[in-house]
Amino acid sequence: MREAEFTIEERNKLIAEIIQLRTRLEELRDEMDDSSENDGMLAELELEHDKTQAELETISEAYTNGLARIEISRCPFTEETLIFSCDTDGLDGPWWDAENPLRLIEEQMETYFALTGSVNILGNPPDIPFIVKPGPAVPWVSPRLLENDDICAVLSYVKIGLYDAYVVVYFSKDRSYEIERINTWGTDSYLAEDADGAAVMGSTFEETGDYNFDLAKWITQGKLKWISVGDRTLELQDSIDNCPYLDLEGYQYPVLLRNGTLENCMIDIDFDEDEPSEEKEINFCPDCGSEVESDNNFCAKCGYKLR
Repeated sequence: MREAEFTIEERNKLIAEIIQLRTRLEELRDEMDDSSENDGMLAELELEHDKTQAELETISEAYTNGLARIEISRCPFTEETLIFSCDTDGLDGPWWDAENPLRLIEEQMETYFALTGSVNILGNPPDIPFIVKPGPAVPWVSPRLLENDDICAVLSYVKIGLYDAYVVVYFSKDRSYEIERINTWGTDSYLAEDADGAAVMGSTFEETGDYNFDLAKWITQGKLKWISVGDRTLELQDSIDNCPYLDLEGYQYPVLLRNGTLENCMIDIDFDEDEPSEEKEINFCPDCGSEVESDNNFCAKCGYKLR
């Protein structure tokens, strides 16, 4: 594990600046929408927008480059170590912003398939100015993924600020695009590759069928391995004996953290076979690929003019 490049004081300063600049960009986009008929005013606003956007990109890069890189898991097929960067100092960093996560885009190993997790938030939830989706309080797995013959998962532990957190990485011998992924830990989407190797963004619902907390069942079937808490060698364990992740106490549903409160965000989807199913409509910015609202004139992430 590489320790964070910045101190906690430097991290907190960067986060405050990022939030301030993001807020100003939202204000500028609203002002640009209101001034669309005034060419002179619009030009001035666009100049300030571009300057603010450039400043935000610089500070965002300092934030992502300062995050710790963690050896978090090991592929059960190749023994290769999985490393990823994460804000382990707390849930208040924009790494955890579910709608606009600020993360490094890292090249993944050939067998990497998906990454999910849990954070056990004890006591009063932190008051954070954006939506955080840390998952349930205890570790879980997706039966839909593990029932695939080519997929095996590995469970491990990490500390996020004061909270215990659990990471599940899914590895697969077949990374076919046709196999639907699951939203990456803390976000509303996932990235995959199509048949031509091009990056594709997708999204799944937090539905009950994708959450199972009977870890012993999957360990016994050989579909779930685990790594001991604090084991930096990342030795894979495959027995329920002495497994520290079994029967942990905590809420068994994904939560949405907002304004100092926790909300259950699990949903039940029950489609009538006689009626066509409603698909989740997602529109993406042609410049950065971020999800955008259908009636927006500008992308909320990069400021690209949509119309």
